[in-house]
Amino acid sequence: MVQKEKTIVFLLAVLFSLTGFINCGQELPLKELQLAKEQVSRAENLQAESYAPEEFAEAKRSLNEANEFASQEKASDSKKNADYAISKAYDALEKTLPKLVAKTREEAVSLIDAADEANAAEYSPEEFKKANTLKEEGDAKLASADSSLASYLREEKDEASKETKRTLALNEYEASYNLFKDAKQAGTDAKVVALEKSDVLRQSAEEIESNLDKASKYTNGTNPAVEEEKARVASALEDIDAGKLKSADEKIKTSKAASSALLAGVVKDHAKARNSQARDVVEDANSRFSELNSDSLIKSSQSKDAYGSAQENLGAANESLRASSTLLEQEKYEDSIGQSEESIRLAEISIDQVANLKSPKTNLADKGKDRGTNVKVDGESDNGTKTTDSTPPTSDAEGDETGAGSKIISLGKGWKQYTVEKRVPADCLWRIAKNKEVYNDSKLWPRIFQANKGKIRNKDLIFPKQKINIPPKEGKVGKPPKK
Repeated sequence: MVQKEKTIVFLLAVLFSLTGFINCGQELPLKELQLAKEQVSRAENLQAESYAPEEFAEAKRSLNEANEFASQEKASDSKKNADYAISKAYDALEKTLPKLVAKTREEAVSLIDAADEANAAEYSPEEFKKANTLKEEGDAKLASADSSLASYLREEKDEASKETKRTLALNEYEASYNLFKDAKQAGTDAKVVALEKSDVLRQSAEEIESNLDKASKYTNGTNPAVEEEKARVASALEDIDAGKLKSADEKIKTSKAASSALLAGVVKDHAKARNSQARDVVEDANSRFSELNSDSLIKSSQSKDAYGSAQENLGAANESLRASSTLLEQEKYEDSIGQSEESIRLAEISIDQVANLKSPKTNLADKGKDRGTNVKVDGESDNGTKTTDSTPPTSDAEGDETGAGSKIISLGKGWKQYTVEKRVPADCLWRIAKNKEVYNDSKLWPRIFQANKGKIRNKDLIFPKQKINIPPKEGKVGKPPKK
């Protein structure tokens, strides 16, 4: 009995051993299946379906068949299909990666160039440097990948070595692709940060525009260099809108230097001109005042105060003229211009008051007095143009500097026609410009003079009933529309 039991145990042990041997021979190709799955997934993630559709489809089909055979425990068929899926996945990657890398590199270069246009090197240096570094590393890895692929293609005999070289080339291409992809993101980030500086640039451009407008005003819009710089600033603003901050920055820096020099020269010339004009007007006022019979006027209760006011305004005009000359010598041109303007204003008031005092109508002396003490025209652009006949008006609008009752007709396209009138104070270009129906701004009188150069040869001399063309308030003066 004991011997029989020993025999059964032995037979079971042999059977167990044989069964184990058979199972071992039929093991499923798990390693191959896993690798096939990884490479097909890798090819899919790297867009092989777009660049190598046939190879990718074949790899995917073979992987599905390998899994199907594995579920049926057909180990040999499963392994065969898994190996084929791996091979086709590599074929798809070999065809895909060089094209994908080239495309991604081109996109990275484009984004880095856009960041450069946005002046990222100055405004976001860290991000811009990172983008360029990643791109350079990608170029180096791409060169190595091209070399490895060429070595693989030249290999003919050693299949193992050939497969190793291809695997290395594919890995290097993928590494290059990832570097270029990161460079794209860094380039985008650099541009975004740089563009945040656009408001600062825009503010600089607007400041330059303001200086150029001032220079244009002082030259009555006749300086071509000013117009050239205005065009440069306008171009810079267009670059800012287009995200080309590097180009905009260069234009703004150039225009800033040019406009500063232009304004300095223009202001200096204008200060000299205004000082000379103020001197002429004050001399005229002094001359007219000296012609008055002071003894007679002082004795009259109706003219005494008006005479004193005219004298006071004339004294102040002379004082402002002296201050303007001193400031001009000190090269304080803006301040000199302001004093010249004030000198002209006060001298004009005095001239009007003298005209009133010379009038046979004694009540005009009081009106001259009121005008001398109440009228104030800040920042007038010139001494003004006087009518040759300052006979006082008889209407209720007498002495109204706003020009109420003026004969103004429309010529179309923003142009008007003004008929010069006899009035006290006398019509002049700056008073016409100040008219609410004209510009409501005395400083714009040069536009009227420029539009009427054929009619007004001397800006200090216009005549009653003379018809003067009034151009639009803004834009180039040009010519009035034809009737």
